[in-house]
Amino acid sequence: MSKVIVVHSQPRMWLEDSVLQPYVSRFGAHLRRGRYAPNTQRVYLCCVAHFAHWLTGERCGLSSIGEALGARFLAEHMPACSCPYPVRRLRHELRAALAQLLEVLRADGVGALDPASETAVAQELARFDAHMRDVWGLADNTRRQRSRIVGAFLLAHFGDQPITMSKISTASVRRFVLGQDGRSAGSIGVIDGAIGCYFRFRTLSDDRVSELAAGIPRAAHWRLASLPEVLTDTEIDELLRSFDEPFPSRRRRASSSARFWRAIEDADGPAQESIFCGTAWPAGFYAPARR
Repeated sequence: MSKVIVVHSQPRMWLEDSVLQPYVSRFGAHLRRGRYAPNTQRVYLCCVAHFAHWLTGERCGLSSIGEALGARFLAEHMPACSCPYPVRRLRHELRAALAQLLEVLRADGVGALDPASETAVAQELARFDAHMRDVWGLADNTRRQRSRIVGAFLLAHFGDQPITMSKISTASVRRFVLGQDGRSAGSIGVIDGAIGCYFRFRTLSDDRVSELAAGIPRAAHWRLASLPEVLTDTEIDELLRSFDEPFPSRRRRASSSARFWRAIEDADGPAQESIFCGTAWPAGFYAPARR
């Protein structure tokens, strides 16, 4: 299969005439390692070509390329863009392609540094992401989701201070995973997976985090209990005692209940299961009207 991303001649010319020309093949290889679909690779390369054309017009060098310049491209150029066809103008595509381009440039030590990347949390997330990508081979979406969750976790504990794992308590891990207002079982499962992944990463650095990992709350996965074949003696006693309370027509209710349970006993296994699940009623009984 060809490794060349086929694009229109116009965006190809923009790339070849720009400061990004030496990184075109590396950008394509980066997308293939990330297992992007061929069409997504083509779209992202066309987005980078649009950015390259703007860089040439603005006379920007490689050293100036960073988050700030990308934001300026989207905020100033895109609203008034008059670049000739074919050109990609969807902001979410451009933003995603520029993020991948910055990864390629910074892997080669090129581009402007983001001031936020100098914080301890940002540096830790960069190492964590590189490990997920290069060692564990996780997909881009999985890495981004886990980095976002772990970033929020670290910021909640350290802010812009150095990261010291001994300052994290089991109780604080539990509070973060469960949230102040409570979270759904699905959300808890995603968050505890990301935090557990980060603790495994820290274990490789000889950090003692086994106690913290053991304290991560897990989402409950309840299994449906099997239906009882018969009532216990206690349950039968409770049923019979309920008819001792004085209320109108209690004898009629007792008689109906006795006939109801007798009909269940006479039914076969599948019919009994349908009755207990509420999807059917014994012969001779009518389901109550829904209100």
